[in-house]
Amino acid sequence: MTHSPDDRSSPNSPGAPGSPGSPGSPGSPGSPGALLLAADYRRAFDADLRLRRHADRGQLHRLGRGQYIGSTIWNALNEDQRYALKVRGAADTRRSELVLSHHSAAVLWGLPTLAGWPLEVHFLTERTRGGRSTPGIRKHATGADPRDVTRVAGLLATTVERTVVDLAAVLDLKSAVAMADRAIAVDRTGRILPLTTRERLLEAWERMLPFRGSVRARAVIDFASTLSGSPNESGSRVNVALNGFPEPVLQHPFIVDGKEVFTDFYWLGQDAVGEADGKRKYFDPMMLGGRTTAEAVYDEKRREDGVRRQVRAFTRWDFPVGMSQGRLRIRLLQLGLPIGRPRLRLT
Repeated sequence: MTHSPDDRSSPNSPGAPGSPGSPGSPGSPGSPGALLLAADYRRAFDADLRLRRHADRGQLHRLGRGQYIGSTIWNALNEDQRYALKVRGAADTRRSELVLSHHSAAVLWGLPTLAGWPLEVHFLTERTRGGRSTPGIRKHATGADPRDVTRVAGLLATTVERTVVDLAAVLDLKSAVAMADRAIAVDRTGRILPLTTRERLLEAWERMLPFRGSVRARAVIDFASTLSGSPNESGSRVNVALNGFPEPVLQHPFIVDGKEVFTDFYWLGQDAVGEADGKRKYFDPMMLGGRTTAEAVYDEKRREDGVRRQVRAFTRWDFPVGMSQGRLRIRLLQLGLPIGRPRLRLT
């Protein structure tokens, strides 16, 4: 890097951190170029102090000790991108390379989180080295089979299979199933490819035995589905099972106005449809496909009307209802579903 911090630069001037042409301008949010490291400015007099002054003025955002990013860039990132950048910063500033794991590997693999990302960055260490952690860093002294370690975006990390199993052993069921579902998901449109298979998840699980949480992790792997279309659907499906409702058919097809459409949940015995509705289909540019939000709402209304004409009952719920076992129970009882023993067991 050729630029050094200058107290006189403004956030939008050519030499300001985070402006075009400055060291803080990334090729992508998680790329190494997005980070300003005090260690890179050691030849500049009092460089870390100057970076901190930029942070105090709001021109930079401080990620960690000696790690900064332009505020304009930081403010434009979503939560996934922010945590991914934090993970990269922690990995890049270590004296010796460790294997990123758990949530920190999950964000690199693009796995979803229902509960938000942690404050810490997670690493694996060998059992003999111990798992002593420091502020902002969590070490797991579990070791890893060489087959369970790879590189993701240039960083040493656990494979997607090991990552899913690690988290399935410790996360709440809805979060764990959402990650496992995404890992093996088969998108009928072909836009999103599966990251792995159930068989490979089981192979990683077997290599790790014995380990704490193995029964829980196996239950998550067995329950995971290739047909889940979103984290909302995954979490809702867990609550459907925990409530003891019948197992639904996922992505059941109907013909509406001559076109094939698919429903999130269909209970064949009760001839009832449930839809786990989210905001993405109405606001995400990729899902809108050039339509306006109003056009997407109208298309969804026509689709729903077409399905309603073919079934006995229809309901939909948003993310907060889907994540609440009690609220979803009420919604599905109103749909007319019978209730029995919970279908998702951990013993």
